[in-house]
Amino acid sequence: MNRSPIAVVVLLVLSFSLHAQSANEGFVMESEGTRHLLNHPDPIYPPIAKAAHIQGSVLLHVAVNENGAVTKVEAIGGTPMLKSAAIEAVKNWTYKPFEKDGKPVAVQVVVSVPFSLGIPSSEEKSDQEISQAYFPKADQCRAANAAQRWNDAIKACGDLVTIAERFSDQTSRHLEIMDAHEEYGESLSFSGRLPEALTELHIATSLADKYLKPRDDEFGAVYYWRAFAEHSSRMLAEADQDYTTAEFSFRQAILSLPDMKSIYSRHLAHTLAFHSVLEQQTGHPDQADAMRAEALSLDPHALDGMH
Repeated sequence: MNRSPIAVVVLLVLSFSLHAQSANEGFVMESEGTRHLLNHPDPIYPPIAKAAHIQGSVLLHVAVNENGAVTKVEAIGGTPMLKSAAIEAVKNWTYKPFEKDGKPVAVQVVVSVPFSLGIPSSEEKSDQEISQAYFPKADQCRAANAAQRWNDAIKACGDLVTIAERFSDQTSRHLEIMDAHEEYGESLSFSGRLPEALTELHIATSLADKYLKPRDDEFGAVYYWRAFAEHSSRMLAEADQDYTTAEFSFRQAILSLPDMKSIYSRHLAHTLAFHSVLEQQTGHPDQADAMRAEALSLDPHALDGMH
């Protein structure tokens, strides 16, 4: 029977792992490990992988101590976007203790953790082909924006929008499409092409309104960038409203996901800093001072480069 390329890769990985462990008599096959499982909670499907329609299995090397507790998990194969979720799930697995000569022993097991969305193979293949073009281009677009190479960013982010619009099921791909328009709007804003930037950012905020919740950090981000473009366009009332929406969203995100507080607080601080400039321009120095003070309390570097 002919093996698929994926099967060959998995066998090679297993072969390498078995060779590496050949001197370790504590190695057991997955089938034996499965028979010893007592508790094995399923992994939480990463939202970004679900949005990207990523399916597949993650191959793990798992160390189990004499009591059947997992002590170490290492990914040795599988889609990167799924690895962390698989590792976190398997850390909480427990086994009936393995024995040798009637005594409990520590062992090492190769475990495969499947992730499936039930997507037909034909649709999955089409999605994967577009994703293979989308994600490298997204990295290129973001890198150009971060480096302030605006001409490169406009080209890469414009291409990203074109790729994103090719997804057949745009409802399930709203995050990719929204991010593409947001990144393109950012590069256009800094290049002074403000009417075009606002067009892109209106699309991004429309998608955020339709698919996201105000407590989502991504929701606040798209409103921040639209406010930035409006502010640069001297649309001060509109910018004031969108800055306020972004700030509310970041505050909700902090409450909703306290583990991400440090990151979301920086986003809020950055928004407050730019909003304070608008308040100063529109004759509200007290509000501007209060915003700057809060921004600095959240991030000591929030006002760097703004004086």
